[in-house]
Amino acid sequence: MMSKRKFKSLFLVLIVGLLILTLQTSSVYAQKTITFQTSVYVEAPHQKAINLLIEEYNKTNPDVNIEVFGAQYSNFFDNLTTEVLTGTQGDIVQLYPENIARYNSLVPGGAFINLNDFIEKNNFDNKLVGQEFCEVDGEYLALSNYAWGTTGLFYRKSIFEEVGINAAEINTLKDFEEAVIKLDKNGYYGFGAVVGSHPFVTSEWSRMVARVVSDGLYFPDGESGPYVADRVNVDSPANIWAAEWWQKMILDKELFRTAPDKKKIREFFWNGNIAMNIDGPWFIGMSRERDEILLDDIGLIPQPSIKYDGKEYKPNPTMYPLVTMISKNSPHKEEALEFLKWMTSFEAQEIIVKSGMIPSNQEYIEKSDFAKNNPLAYKYYDFIDNNYRELVADPSIPQMGELSRIMINATQEMFEGGDEPSKVLTEAAEEIEEVLDR
Repeated sequence: MMSKRKFKSLFLVLIVGLLILTLQTSSVYAQKTITFQTSVYVEAPHQKAINLLIEEYNKTNPDVNIEVFGAQYSNFFDNLTTEVLTGTQGDIVQLYPENIARYNSLVPGGAFINLNDFIEKNNFDNKLVGQEFCEVDGEYLALSNYAWGTTGLFYRKSIFEEVGINAAEINTLKDFEEAVIKLDKNGYYGFGAVVGSHPFVTSEWSRMVARVVSDGLYFPDGESGPYVADRVNVDSPANIWAAEWWQKMILDKELFRTAPDKKKIREFFWNGNIAMNIDGPWFIGMSRERDEILLDDIGLIPQPSIKYDGKEYKPNPTMYPLVTMISKNSPHKEEALEFLKWMTSFEAQEIIVKSGMIPSNQEYIEKSDFAKNNPLAYKYYDFIDNNYRELVADPSIPQMGELSRIMINATQEMFEGGDEPSKVLTEAAEEIEEVLDR
C-alpha cells in the first residue's frame, strides 16, 4: 500500500508535469503568426533562401511563426489585387518596386505602412541597394532587404567553343546578331525569347533593345515624370525600330527560339538547345539547383551596346531589387518589422548568398568575401561600373498595372501575331494616354 509521503511526492510530480505541459501549450497558442506573401517562392533558389531565413529566425524567436503563401508568377498579381481590395493580403508582401504604388493605391489611405522613421533610424537608405526605388510621394513604403539584380547574357561555353565564337567579342547588338546567325548555321538557336501572355514578352525586349535606344519604353528620360499623356514614349521612332528588329529575329529570320514562359527558355538553355539566355543573378542559383556541374559550362557577358541613328547607346537594363512591405491591417506590425530588420543582418544576407543571389546590404558585400567566393555573380557589379549606364526601372505609378497589360497585348501582337510595329505601338500609346487622362 502506498504511503502518504510517496503519494504526496507522486502527486507533486504530476502537478509539476501538468504545469510544464500547460506552459508549453500556452506558449504555442501565444505564438504570433506572420504571413509572408511573395511571387518568387515557386523558384527553387528563392524557396531555399526564404525557408532557411525563416528557420534561422525562428531559432531565436520561437514566439513568431512565419508562414509563406503566394501563387505562380502569372497568377500572383491578379490574386494580390483581389486580396488587397478585400484586406486579406499577407502581413508582409514582397514585390518589385514598380508594383508598390499600384497596390498601395487600391484602398483609400494606402494599403501599406509608412517606413520613413524606421528606415531613417537604421540608416537603411544608405545601406541597402535599390532602397531609392521604394519611395512613393515622399514615403518609403518598402524595404530593399532581400536581394537585387539586373540582367546580363549567360552563354554555354562548350557551344561557343564548338562553333568558334569568342564571347569577349560580343560587344554590340550587331556582334550579337552575327553570333546568333553563326549558331543557327551550326544547328543551334542562339537565343531564347518569351512570346505569350507572360510579362517577360515585354520586359526582355524592352531591357535588351527598346529602352536602350529610347531611354524609356513608357516615358522618356529614363522613365521619369511627369507621368502625363503628352509624355508617352511608347510609339517613339526608337521603340518602333527596336520592335522591328526583335520581330525580325523571331518571325522573319526565325533565329530566336520562343516559349510562352521563362521556365521553358531556361530549360532550353540548360539542355543545350539555345546558347544564350538573358537573365539575372538568380539564374546562377537556379542553375546550381539544376546541376552544380553545369555551372562550369556557363559564362556571363554584359548586354550589348546598340548603334542606332548614328549614336552608340550603352545598355540600361532594369534594376530588380525584391522589396518588402508591411500591410496596414496586419495585427503584428512590430514583429513583422523586426523580421524585416533581421533580414538585413550579415547572418541573413549570408543565407541569401548561399542560395545563389546578390544580397541587398552593401556593407555585407564590402566586408565579406562575396566577390572572392561568387565571381560569376560579382560580374554584375563590373557590368554596372564599366558597361552599363544608369539602370532604369518601370515607373512606380498607380496606373502601372494597366500600362503593363496594354504593352503585353501589344508585344504579343507584334512578336507572336506579326502585326506591324508602328501601327501596334501607335495604338498602344493611344490606350495609355486614355488611361493617364482619366
